[in-house]
Amino acid sequence: MKIFVIHRFKDRNAAKIRLKQLAKKLSLELQPIFLDSSGGEQWKESAMNAIDEAEAVIVFNRESCEESDNAKWEIEKAKEAGKELINICINVDDAVLSDRLKSLYNLNDEFETCFASDSKDYFELYKLMLESSESLIQRRQKTNAFFITVIGSLLAIAGLLVKTGAIDSGSFGILYGFSVVGLLLCNSWRNLIDNYGKLNKAKFDVILRLEKELGAQIYSAEWVALGKGMRPKKYKSFTSTEKNVPLYFGLLIVALTLIAIGWQIWG
Repeated sequence: MKIFVIHRFKDRNAAKIRLKQLAKKLSLELQPIFLDSSGGEQWKESAMNAIDEAEAVIVFNRESCEESDNAKWEIEKAKEAGKELINICINVDDAVLSDRLKSLYNLNDEFETCFASDSKDYFELYKLMLESSESLIQRRQKTNAFFITVIGSLLAIAGLLVKTGAIDSGSFGILYGFSVVGLLLCNSWRNLIDNYGKLNKAKFDVILRLEKELGAQIYSAEWVALGKGMRPKKYKSFTSTEKNVPLYFGLLIVALTLIAIGWQIWG
């Protein structure tokens, strides 16, 4: 999340430390943009570009900023651009500030505006999202099957080449090539699983929101019964478990590669 930080130069280090603390506390990935308030048209152009790119504008130590013409100019331009101004004070732990930052990061306001209050097709949309979620699960299973087949085949071919003597000490580079390809496939597989998990979560966020407009909230009730994902003994994410599979395959490939290296050196 890109945020433009309006500040006095004397407060720069304090602002960076405060934002790092907030990012860590709220588990947010913040990309703060700091500019040197040196004046001049070039600085103003850079400030305008940074404000346009930012999702929100932070005003660090508002009282101090009001004493600077440059900082006041940035505040006015941020208002003209329609950016929300969030005031942060030094050494003040504001729960409202934390909630607002988290809401902006998760795009909660934009999410809510996607649901028209006068819509009469909530049930049809609900069924459509359920079908889409089921389709995603099927694609995910096919993806897993594809990578297991491909990586398993690579290991089998490499083993067959070694067993039949087709590879000797002078052609071990072929095995190393198999290892590199296998590790790249494992990495791609793990990234795909992670993205499938995020996409499925987004779909269920929509499903749970649509349920609020219906008579019963069965998936919401199920999620509550599972402890909302905060009770590992009740429920553990499929994604977190599935991501271990390509990891274990990668470790196996690394172990076999190390054995092959040892064999080549001492064999």
